[in-house]
Amino acid sequence: MERLLVVVCPELLEEQEDGGAARAFAGVVEIVASFSPATGAVRPGVCAVPTRGPSRYFGGDVRLAQLIATALGQTTTALSQTNTALGQVEGHIGVADGLFAAVLAARAAGDEPVVVPAGGSGHFLAPWPVEVLERPELADLLRRLGIRTLGAFAALPTRHVLGRLGAEGSVCHELARGMRSELPGYRLVPRRDPAMAAGSNRGAGNRGAGNRSAGNGSAGNGKTGAVTTRAQVHQAGFWGEAAEAEARAERALEHLEQLLPPDGVVVGRLQGGRGPAERARLVPWAGRRLDPAAPGPEPWPGQLPAPAPVSVMAPVRASVVDGRGAELEVSASGLPSAPPERLSIGGGPWQPVTAWAGPWPVDERWWSRRKRRRRARMQLVTAGGMAYLVVREDAGWWVEGAYD
Repeated sequence: MERLLVVVCPELLEEQEDGGAARAFAGVVEIVASFSPATGAVRPGVCAVPTRGPSRYFGGDVRLAQLIATALGQTTTALSQTNTALGQVEGHIGVADGLFAAVLAARAAGDEPVVVPAGGSGHFLAPWPVEVLERPELADLLRRLGIRTLGAFAALPTRHVLGRLGAEGSVCHELARGMRSELPGYRLVPRRDPAMAAGSNRGAGNRGAGNRSAGNGSAGNGKTGAVTTRAQVHQAGFWGEAAEAEARAERALEHLEQLLPPDGVVVGRLQGGRGPAERARLVPWAGRRLDPAAPGPEPWPGQLPAPAPVSVMAPVRASVVDGRGAELEVSASGLPSAPPERLSIGGGPWQPVTAWAGPWPVDERWWSRRKRRRRARMQLVTAGGMAYLVVREDAGWWVEGAYD
């Protein structure tokens, strides 16, 4: 989870008619941005900055927070003198894993910043009341159940929360456990791309390094350029661009989750099964952490061995014949009647088969007359360089997947 430094200015949380609070807050953001170009406003009076790069440079989270606090102390004093209607402007600083915990740390801070140790967000959040989740109906329900703090809420079994409290309750439960970054809907200001901000604000040395990377990405043929560009996108830089990209994607999905039904945003999960189509299933985004991301240790006799097909499709009718032009068959013991010689997909042209593997026979629910299902899968490589996963079922052949 991304580690953030958050500055909260209580006097600037609400706008004035003359826009004085907004102008004052812009000055606060500018001061914080002088320590990192990835600084961004979260909502009026609240700004945040990822600490990964700046903390390394300035000597740790505590030192970074102290330096920003000193700089803000001088600036907010000047702001208070120039705009007396604002009163004494103060900037409270908190550092923690995730925006939710960092904001609460800033709210708890006085003259000195509050720095929550890495990995300690769950322990820090435990004594806070459930009302900080900003979900009045949920807080009222939890209170009636005798659950008054985030720690007590986090102690509830995860498997019961989704069923009893729904998708929104599951999201808040993850927040209480320190497993989620931010409260959906809290961020009101769209976050700018930190990679672009870094490119426009870094010094000449960093700009030179960026130019060298761009040159490497554009050199050579198209394939090399594509691979290099992809590596640049996913490689974590000094300022944490890759982590930021993942965080932005997660925030976008969380926003969609608020607009759609609980099953409107889903993610793929790998599960046990014999064929590739059976091994994938979709789970709601809110409950993704309640569902294991990997299959269990159960054995699956007849399971297709690695590698898995790149593309899994709805079965397409095909024909597989041997050297005599007779349709290939698979015996009850799982042996082919002859080596496969040609393949035709969907009534298309015949393609010579240059290599093959299998069959892998499967006899499921053999004890049931109505539900028994017998299949045999084979991998075929054609002269054109394509590889297919075909399955024999109901006295016919079907293409089930393709390999890259």
